[in-house]
Amino acid sequence: MSRTNRIRLLVLIAVMLAAGLAVLISNGRDSEEDQAAAPAESFYATEAAQLAALRDPDVPELPFPDNPDPSLCGIPSQWSGESRAWLNGSYQGELVQPVVFLYDSHSRLHITARAPHGAEVNIILYQVNPTVNYYLVKVVGVEGSNEGWVPAPFLSFDPVEPLPAS
Repeated sequence: MSRTNRIRLLVLIAVMLAAGLAVLISNGRDSEEDQAAAPAESFYATEAAQLAALRDPDVPELPFPDNPDPSLCGIPSQWSGESRAWLNGSYQGELVQPVVFLYDSHSRLHITARAPHGAEVNIILYQVNPTVNYYLVKVVGVEGSNEGWVPAPFLSFDPVEPLPAS
């Protein structure tokens, strides 16, 4: 075998070894990523289950996805926009909460106040979160328990028609 052919053969073997090593490393990373994702998903499921266990029994499920991990939620910030808004108990065109609940926090452990669909509120704070943002609001014209956090889908910046009195 000529010297040129030996060099070509060695280069070919080196390239094949490098390609094989790259495939092995890549497969190892994929399985490491898969293994890392499994505990994260398990952690979020455990975190959500712990929150659910701490919630008062009268706190309803939301008709939309909530934040799976409260530790990833943002820090409440002063609201600097138009403070006037309205509670909206509709989601995807369907009335799901004729009475909208306000909560102690974005974790929704306790209901702090409630007001009818269409009630006017003033926004005090907001919290940007990974899945659902929350607003701290105060119900206009209501004495007593009239303040709490509401998930963004239940808040409208346009007036909402109140439900007809029954």
